[in-house]
Amino acid sequence: MAFIYEVVPEKDYDFFISMGLKNCWGNDTLTLSKGSTKWCADRERNAYIVNIGGGYDEMPYFHDLWWNGTVIRMETLCSGSGNYETGVDMIWIIKKIPVPKELLESKDEITGMINEAFSLNSGWCNKKYLKSVTVKIECEPTISED
Repeated sequence: MAFIYEVVPEKDYDFFISMGLKNCWGNDTLTLSKGSTKWCADRERNAYIVNIGGGYDEMPYFHDLWWNGTVIRMETLCSGSGNYETGVDMIWIIKKIPVPKELLESKDEITGMINEAFSLNSGWCNKKYLKSVTVKIECEPTISED
């Protein structure tokens, strides 16, 4: 099975809440907006990527990769070109991937999942106008400081 980009289905509400994701400041649990919160989910690999905020006042976007109960908080940027008449080309730039020391040996698998999930993520553009999504991983996973 592969990642799918979707609105969190009602059957997964309790699971989403149990993930315990925090907002981009890390001070509050991320709120599930029923019917509109989206994620990239790969249920077979037990991996989920969720946008948790940011993206304003020179702040990067933050996305959490929840993988088998471990949270990896990434810093990302999103840009693009085009318009709704000609189609939009989105670019996701992954700037930082801090991982726990015990997962550093899985860095290739982690970057592979990130690339796969973000290649589907059209969160900043209505899919009917999306022409392409490009993912640029500009870093290697590094050991997290916490």
